[in-house]
This record gives sequence, structure tokens and C-alpha cells, in this order.
Amino acid sequence: MNQENQIGFFGQLKIACFQPRKYKSLLEKKTGNHVRFFIVLFLFLVFVETVIPFAAWNASVGGFRNLFLNRVPEFKLADGEMTIASPISFDIGGILHVTVNSDKEAFSAKDFQEEYQEEFLISKTNIMIKIGQNMSNVELSSLKDMTMTNQDLVEMIPFIKGMLIMYFVISLLAKVIQYLLAALIFGLFCRTGVRSPDGKFLSIRDAFVIGLYAKTFFAILTSLNICLGYLISSFWMMMLSVFGTIDYIYRAELWILQPEPRR
Repeated sequence: MNQENQIGFFGQLKIACFQPRKYKSLLEKKTGNHVRFFIVLFLFLVFVETVIPFAAWNASVGGFRNLFLNRVPEFKLADGEMTIASPISFDIGGILHVTVNSDKEAFSAKDFQEEYQEEFLISKTNIMIKIGQNMSNVELSSLKDMTMTNQDLVEMIPFIKGMLIMYFVISLLAKVIQYLLAALIFGLFCRTGVRSPDGKFLSIRDAFVIGLYAKTFFAILTSLNICLGYLISSFWMMMLSVFGTIDYIYRAELWILQPEPRR
């Protein structure tokens, strides 16, 4: 039986995470095997990073209906202004932070907190939104023809669920693009660091594939760290991911290109 048939999904995962010296066996697999492996990996990463934290939060508040009717203080958006009986502030999975405070005349960019990737700050007169590095301001005066109360939110639950599905899909696409670009950059960066005794480098294709597999273990660690509420700070997690991925790539290239690779 050839190597292609011997290594299944979990074999690929084991090698990717713990055995960079065996990456040559992964390079021998067909493109379809790589694609299937990383589709499953990307779905797992998004599930851990976004779906699990949201599901835990949703269970903690008793679902949207209970949240809007019993846990969110009575509020009303009318005539371009927001009023709420008492301020509220909460976060979901340490990623999304929401504050609603009608005692605040207007929020500004300086009110955002660095530890959150996404924020919604709602004051009496505006909504400040941060998604990644993008920030925007919505003046409630532009919504003066709109009226919204707690009951209106309940009636919007099907729409909110649809938006959540769209959000998860967008998160998946963003994860895929980010992962592929990072793997390509790491692969090309490390490619010139190791050559065979006759002076040859890995092909760009092989360098890219190695970069993809080298990121696997650290991508899983990063997602688990997010899911668990950042047990390790995002900065140190990023440093571990960067240097760990580079180390895996160099070790894999040594075993592939040199007849007696170093450990």
C-alpha cells in the first residue's frame, strides 16, 4: 500500500502537529487530500472560535427571547434618540463587546477597548462600531423615522439568526484567507533558508504546502485560547504561533532537503 493510502485525516493531523520531520509524506499526497484536510480544519477553527463561545453565551442568557424581554432593561429608540432604563454592558467569548448607555450623550473612538476585536457602543445619540481595525459611527438622528423597543427585538429574532449565520460564513471565509496568506508568506520566507547539498531549494508549491501544515498546531492552540477566554494573552499567543511555525518549517525542510537532517 502506498503512502497516499496509508495516511488518513488523523494521520495528517498528527504529522502536521507533532512530526515536522515526516512532512515529506504529506507532500506526496494529492491536492484533493490537502483540500479536504484544510476544509475540515477551517470549519473546526471557526466552530471553536465563534460557535462555541456564542452557544455558551446564548445558553447563559436563556436564549434571545428571554434576553430581550427579561434581561435587557426596557428601552426605546424613537425620534433619533435612545433611552434605556439602566446601562448594560456585556461581552461574548471575549471577542464581541456591547455597551448600551443612554446617560452617555455620544460615544467616540477613544471609548473602544483594545482587548476586544469587535465592539458596539450605543449612546443616547450614536452607535460606534469597531470590527477589527475598521471603525464607523452611526448617528441615531439618521434613524429618526425608526422606532424600536424590546418587543420589536423579539420579532426580529429570525432576522438576527440569519445575520448570525452570515457572520459565521464571513468568519470562515476570513479565516481561510488569513490562513492561506500567512502560510504563503511563512513558506516563501523560510524557503531560502535551507537548501540541498547540490544547492536546490524546495519548489514554491512545496514551500506553500509545508507552510499550511506547519501552521496547523498553532492555529488550533490559538482558537482554543480564544474559546477559553484568552488564558494566554493574544500578543504572546501570536509570538508563539509565529516562531513555532517558522521552527516547524525549517525542521521540515531540513529533513526533506538534506540527507542527514538536524534535529
